Amino acid sequence: MSNPLVYAVILNYNGFDDCRKCINSLKKISYDNLKIVVVDNASTDFSISELKKTFPWLEIIVSTHNGGYAAGMNIGAVFALKNNAQYILLMNNDIIVTENFLEPMLRTFNADNKIGIVSPKVGYTDKKEIIYCAGGRIDKILCGGVSGYKGKEFSKYGNENREITLAEGCCMLIKSEVFQTIGFMNEKYFMYFEDVDFSLRVREKYKLFYSCESIIYHTSGAGKTWEEFGPNYNYYYTRNRLLLFKESKWPFRIYVIIFSTLNVMAKSIFLVKGIIYNKEKRNTTIKSFRELWRGYIDGLMIYYTINN
Repeated sequence: MSNPLVYAVILNYNGFDDCRKCINSLKKISYDNLKIVVVDNASTDFSISELKKTFPWLEIIVSTHNGGYAAGMNIGAVFALKNNAQYILLMNNDIIVTENFLEPMLRTFNADNKIGIVSPKVGYTDKKEIIYCAGGRIDKILCGGVSGYKGKEFSKYGNENREITLAEGCCMLIKSEVFQTIGFMNEKYFMYFEDVDFSLRVREKYKLFYSCESIIYHTSGAGKTWEEFGPNYNYYYTRNRLLLFKESKWPFRIYVIIFSTLNVMAKSIFLVKGIIYNKEKRNTTIKSFRELWRGYIDGLMIYYTINN
């Protein structure tokens, strides 16, 4: 089909304003066969009522509990598949798309039937001249995913389509058959590293590609520096690095533990500095420090459980 049916799955949790902006940007795109579904991860604010009021036509799926990124996206993907979606666009709610962002990604699929996921070029909503991610890669030395050209000048870098090893979780367009063949995202991660895990599994049978002509912008709510990362990020990112590699060969598992230990110690120095010198954010920083170490300990317990 010249215009295959695409379902955009937007995940929301207490983020009506971001969600509203995202939907409004999708309404303005040039592609004429897109449907939108919002999966609400049991928001505790006014998100659902305001979404219904603002977009009475909008399909909203309300989850009974907040199962995290993977669980919410899986709910949306199942719904899209039941409604005959040929491609499923998984999106954070703090994404703003450009008018012609979707067509280049769809053309990329047409170039090779082995392509399963296509990633767009992502900038920051508050600094459009800076790259958030221009194609990702899985880096074993850094024990995780790396966003391509992050922090580089948007106009100068990431200007060629290429095969990639990581589809960054903030936005990815997925061929429907991928879910039918590979399965869905692993909900054990809750948030962070589920995109790395999913990319690894998809690459067993499909290719991942980056489309430089597809441009979107991302708020990046987790922050841009170690000092900005909140308690949830520090817990799940630390724990999930260890969770991802728990069944690797033993020499690499030891390396992951050493890397994680050094990473936690380095982040702790920055957090202690914030506790001492930034009185306004002291309570939050103390909580971040605690969650960082709780994530590290829980991650090590995962290793211990697997190996005993």
